[in-house]
Amino acid sequence: MMLIFGLMLLLQTAACLEVNCSFDQSDPCYAALGHKLNLLMKRDASKYELKIIKRINYNTADDPMCRVKNDKMKECDLYKSRTEVTVINGTVIIKRVIRADSGNYTLTLFHSDGTETSRDLQVIVEAPIGSVEVSIICSSNQRSVFCSSDGDQIIYSWTQNGEILEQGPMNGNTTIQLNEETDGDISCSVKNHISHAQKTIRLKPCPGLEVNCSFNQSDPCYAALGDKLNLLMVDASKYELKIIKRINNTQDDPVCRVKNDKMKECDLYNNRPEVTVINGTVIIKRVIRADSGNYRLTLVRSDGSETSRDLQVIVEAPIGSVNVSIICSSNQRSVFCSSDGDQIIYNWTQNGEILEQGSMNGNTIQLNEGTEGDISCSVKNHISHAQKTIRLKPCPGPTTAAVTSSLTPTKQTSKNGTSFSSDDVNQTHTEEFRRMFLQFSLIALGCVALVLILLFITVCYVYKKKQLKSTQAAAGDMELIYADISHEKKSEKKNTESFSASDVEYAAVQPQTKRKKKKKKEEVEEVQYGEVTFTPKQATAPQQELQEECIYSQVQRD
Repeated sequence: MMLIFGLMLLLQTAACLEVNCSFDQSDPCYAALGHKLNLLMKRDASKYELKIIKRINYNTADDPMCRVKNDKMKECDLYKSRTEVTVINGTVIIKRVIRADSGNYTLTLFHSDGTETSRDLQVIVEAPIGSVEVSIICSSNQRSVFCSSDGDQIIYSWTQNGEILEQGPMNGNTTIQLNEETDGDISCSVKNHISHAQKTIRLKPCPGLEVNCSFNQSDPCYAALGDKLNLLMVDASKYELKIIKRINNTQDDPVCRVKNDKMKECDLYNNRPEVTVINGTVIIKRVIRADSGNYRLTLVRSDGSETSRDLQVIVEAPIGSVNVSIICSSNQRSVFCSSDGDQIIYNWTQNGEILEQGSMNGNTIQLNEGTEGDISCSVKNHISHAQKTIRLKPCPGPTTAAVTSSLTPTKQTSKNGTSFSSDDVNQTHTEEFRRMFLQFSLIALGCVALVLILLFITVCYVYKKKQLKSTQAAAGDMELIYADISHEKKSEKKNTESFSASDVEYAAVQPQTKRKKKKKKEEVEEVQYGEVTFTPKQATAPQQELQEECIYSQVQRD
């Protein structure tokens, strides 16, 4: 019944979504993309002249507008070249709404007395809800349930057997986790402001992965974590059996004795009711990590003789969802592949041809920007495998873009595969960053050195210029003057003694500023006369005082 109701809603959405709004309402008007919108302006529009403005630049003259009078649009650049827009009985009818119809509108009513009245309305265009998809992925101890749908501003709700589980996020897929034992009906309800849809599915137990091993095999036994393991011993009715998990190879190793399909003295599987023995086979319904190890089966015959057989059990987590992402960089694309699980091996193919066979625990390949076609990442370990194929698209530009995809895994036993390590990619990115940082550092140091050199040259130039100016100024203020001094005495006594070398007389000659006269364009130097008075030193012995002599000196300027 609920399924029929959901189909009816989808049919109604596909047919037509007609929305009625009015400029009198205070709430936003939500319109359905591609469907009909009736926008009521004024019921009795014949009494008014109307004007609708879409406010883009805050009511400037450039805002698109449309004038309406007597249900006829005039000067209407708001709905220009849109024949699907008409006015009937004061209502703007848009038969097919587009994204550009979203926005803030102002309706102005011009009254007959010249007064005006304005009303505002916000219109929001949303894409209606499309089909709803619900999928389930089984993993160890739980199930992941996914719900997705097309549309804008989507809100998800989950119910189980009619009871609300949780409200999902907006604008994106939503997921809930359920225990493996959960059963019944699970419903995903998807809605936005203009439409809604719902899908209900029946929960079924996860099939699980059943692995069969035997103590007669020489290869290791790979068991799936959380799944079932059948461990064949022998025909237990003929023998008394003893299973030992060899840890320290001592008597303290856990042991389990089996006789007539019954476990006795079993500390190996103590407190594990999911472990039973049926027809000589140890059945572990839910394998745990502790089940990994080296086992020895000992057969004790009726005559007391014994026979031993060894087996190695390796527990691995099965493959989870596969994620493939592409990152664009200069001239190449890096393609990453990852998945949950143990001992993962990756294989890459392009358009059916093998590209790389990598190693465990991560894989990355580098493709040229011009590479086209389908790229496939195959992920597997010893107990399961999964694969994802995506279409390569040209990189949009220099910006980094990522595309991520996921896949519901299928499980299968296998041993071969390939991978690149993601550590190699991280190391490459780190080396590239270091190289760029070193180049930037060298450029910065070079710029600083250049600035310091220019600054030093400028300081030296200014200093030498100042020194030159001060030297020229000092030379201009003083002139070197040569004096030709001759001594002439007016009277001289015969007994007068000449001056001794110690009686040296000192005279200070005051320089005269240079004066020039122009006479027939030739400079004439004037002779300067100065009076110099000599005062002789006094001797130690009293001597006759000498008369003061006036000596005229001729000072000649050169």
